[in-house]
Amino acid sequence: MKQWKIVMISAAAAALILSGCGKKEESQTRTAAKTETQAPAPVAKPEVKQLAETAAAQNEPAPKAEETTKPAAAAPAPAKKEVEKAANAIQESVQKSAEEAKTDASQKVEEAKKSVNAATLFTKCAGCHGMKGEKHALGQSNIIAGQSKEDLVKKITGYQQGTYGGAMKGLMQGQVKGLTPDEVEALADYISKL
Repeated sequence: MKQWKIVMISAAAAALILSGCGKKEESQTRTAAKTETQAPAPVAKPEVKQLAETAAAQNEPAPKAEETTKPAAAAPAPAKKEVEKAANAIQESVQKSAEEAKTDASQKVEEAKKSVNAATLFTKCAGCHGMKGEKHALGQSNIIAGQSKEDLVKKITGYQQGTYGGAMKGLMQGQVKGLTPDEVEALADYISKL
């Protein structure tokens, strides 16, 4: 960017020098330039003149003659490419963040679906076993409060499969038949903490 400014200031200074000389000197300079290179003299644009005036007002050193021959329009092209590159990088970053957020939200929804509200499941059990699992269901079962989670999982799974239970086997099978393995785990954990 600094090099671009120098090129612009150099071009402006050269234009001012060419346009600032007397008509006789200007025509001699143009004649000499045409005979040496057969190229037309540079024409100063208003923004170039303004840059030269700004440079003069800020007491910046005069540009070297070699710097004035560089094309002023060539400098912005790399800057444009860098801006486009940065814009593309930002767009990719935004897209990646959006995809990650979408994936994260999907995972949380799936986790919420899987999560089991054991207290709600236990309300079905509480009718016979008591709100704290402290009763002998129908006067025949053991108190379920305080049993280990592992024992409760085995018993509930046994009731589901019809491989566990005495007199209450048929009744309990109907109560736990529709529970998923996750629900059995959550219910057993909940009861073991009563």
